[in-house]
Amino acid sequence: MANTIATLLESTPLNKTDAKVLLGDLLEKHLGWSRSALIAKDQEPLPHELITAWKSLEAQRESGVPVAYLTGMKSFHGIELKVNEAVLIPRPETELLVDLALEEIKRIDANYPNQTIQILDLGTGSGAIALAIAHECAISKTPINLSILGIDQSTAAIELACENAKALGLNHMVEFLQSNWYAAIPDRYLNTFDVIVSNPPYIQKDDPHLQDGDLRFEPRAALTDDGDGLSCIREIVNHAQHYLKPGGLIAVEHGYDQAAAVATLLEKRAFHEIATITDLAGHLRVTQARK
Repeated sequence: MANTIATLLESTPLNKTDAKVLLGDLLEKHLGWSRSALIAKDQEPLPHELITAWKSLEAQRESGVPVAYLTGMKSFHGIELKVNEAVLIPRPETELLVDLALEEIKRIDANYPNQTIQILDLGTGSGAIALAIAHECAISKTPINLSILGIDQSTAAIELACENAKALGLNHMVEFLQSNWYAAIPDRYLNTFDVIVSNPPYIQKDDPHLQDGDLRFEPRAALTDDGDGLSCIREIVNHAQHYLKPGGLIAVEHGYDQAAAVATLLEKRAFHEIATITDLAGHLRVTQARK
């Protein structure tokens, strides 16, 4: 009996959603078939080399390797990003940071039209936050002058972020720099940023979730500080005053139970208008404040 799309999907032990994503990606890469082939060509015999590749993907996914790492792509806030094991897989809750930054950009542009708005994305990873912000501004009906600097300590992450910027045609709006938080940012950026956003490592070192699901395969240094989960946020907050303009906004993603601790850190550094925003799941996810 010939192997077809229908027989592969029927016999796979994988979750059907995962199986369709992986098989659709495989068909596109090996045969040039669009995703519609999952239905339109589901009875056609498939070549042996594709079946071999499918079995390998199936086994990797069964072992827990995230779908995004197997396809090499992940959707985030309306853009498609290349991802690999060097970076976190962008998640829907992090889109909240993008939305908050866009609200602030809109507010600034309405009050100070033609001003170049400067954004700092700390711990950029694949460039997800920075590039999603840039993309939304690039497609806006109202032209916005925007300059974004994305920072990451990982060379591999910076290389991938640059690839994504080029692929999306946004490298004229976004620059990436390797740095351990603020350490390598040139002094010319002091007191220049309108917005600082960050999704830093905030999971505590002994959190059992680090041994579950996709997190087992993601870079540990991007997930946890191997401490109390707050050391990176302390670093970000403690130096943010030096890089934000007066009245500038900082917004930091954190764990569902860290909101009060993050707010206290901001209070100690004389930030005001401190507020915590919930994600779509109802968890306290981002705390923001003004200089």
